[in-house]
Amino acid sequence: MSLTAREKVLLACLIIVIIVLGGVAYYFATFKPKPEVIELTLYTKAGLWADFIRKTGVLESFEDRVYREKGLIVRVKIITAPHKGYRERVVTDFAAGAAGDVVWLGESEIPGLVEAGMLLDLTPYVEKWEDWGKFYEVGKKLGSYKGKVYAIPFETAPLVIYYRKDIFKQAGLPVPWQPATWDDVVRAALTIKEKVPDVIPFRGFYDVCLPIYMAGGKIYDPTDGKWIVKSDAILSAFKVYYDVFYTNGITPKEAELEKWDNRKLFQEGKLAILIDGVWCYIEKWGPGMTYEIENREDVVGYAYIPGLGTPGAPNYISVTGTYNWVINAKTKYPELAWELVKELSKPEIIAQWGYETSHIVTRSDAVLGEYAKEPFLKWATTVLEHSIPKPIASGYKKYVNTFKRVIIDYLVAEGKSPEECLSIFVNEAIKELGSDAVKEV
Repeated sequence: MSLTAREKVLLACLIIVIIVLGGVAYYFATFKPKPEVIELTLYTKAGLWADFIRKTGVLESFEDRVYREKGLIVRVKIITAPHKGYRERVVTDFAAGAAGDVVWLGESEIPGLVEAGMLLDLTPYVEKWEDWGKFYEVGKKLGSYKGKVYAIPFETAPLVIYYRKDIFKQAGLPVPWQPATWDDVVRAALTIKEKVPDVIPFRGFYDVCLPIYMAGGKIYDPTDGKWIVKSDAILSAFKVYYDVFYTNGITPKEAELEKWDNRKLFQEGKLAILIDGVWCYIEKWGPGMTYEIENREDVVGYAYIPGLGTPGAPNYISVTGTYNWVINAKTKYPELAWELVKELSKPEIIAQWGYETSHIVTRSDAVLGEYAKEPFLKWATTVLEHSIPKPIASGYKKYVNTFKRVIIDYLVAEGKSPEECLSIFVNEAIKELGSDAVKEV
């Protein structure tokens, strides 16, 4: 049977379609298109910090989980910046668009970056995250700004008193030692000054505003957003400094003016009492560290920081900051970045970091593993009960730097009285912060 012309055309078209479809099928069977690989970037400090992330395998765990749950191939690239100058560098890189999708960030950088629109608001994410209820309140406050959450706290670093047990015994002082008031600290330092004269009795305070908090004072009022530049507590703080350097002379003025290395002096047994961060115990004085102290457990004692013992002062006090994980507001993958933050914030990861660096965990269920077995860390975790967060507000650095400058340039260097220093501080703070941003209480 012969085909009509129309049938021949249809048959030819059918053959062409079959050939084309066969070719397409063969192509896809033979040359499978490569699946899309999504790259996330993680920005952190070089050295200890980046090395910790690599060795934990947390990034591989995240990549595997995302593939299982979402069918996505994600690869996380680590970007690093040096530890020295990191706070300034990370802000610069945010401004230049060079920061990562997920970033390791200190609490003091949060206000400025939020105001610049560079941090993703995490409030909608934490509201749906069951684990958020397990984080300590002090850490939550440090990761929040103007009522919204911008950071997930990974470590806290409260301040404590360290003392050399060997020097205390030499001076006839009790070991263990827990001062009830600031006067107890001064008396111990004066005893050391008398009985062990070749040793520096005391060095503090790491956070220059700590004596204000010891008096029960504040430096910032969140209700009106103003910095407090004149109060009884601030005057008391200047008196504490004056007594340390002049009235009691338990710290040489040169130690402040010449920036003596407190941690090295403590390591060498030349300093008896030091107020510093919890991280020093392992990160500075631990085995193999910069200022390793042999037989550390037998030599180094630790205690809560007492209040001044005056009306309104706390029994014990500490102040803490945090380092946190934040998400770049310009990330192309906010949901994946959030999943990465959740992976990084698992309790076992936080606990391991705390154990290796003697930073305090930020969630109640992270007191586990080696961290839970370390006596110092178990004790230091209780310091959070007495800790207040640093103010998270624009102007914090200006306030602190101004207060510090008055102490060094006028009180220590020139011997000006506490009352004179308070007056100078008020004037200098107004210049730095503006008259509308400050107040007296």
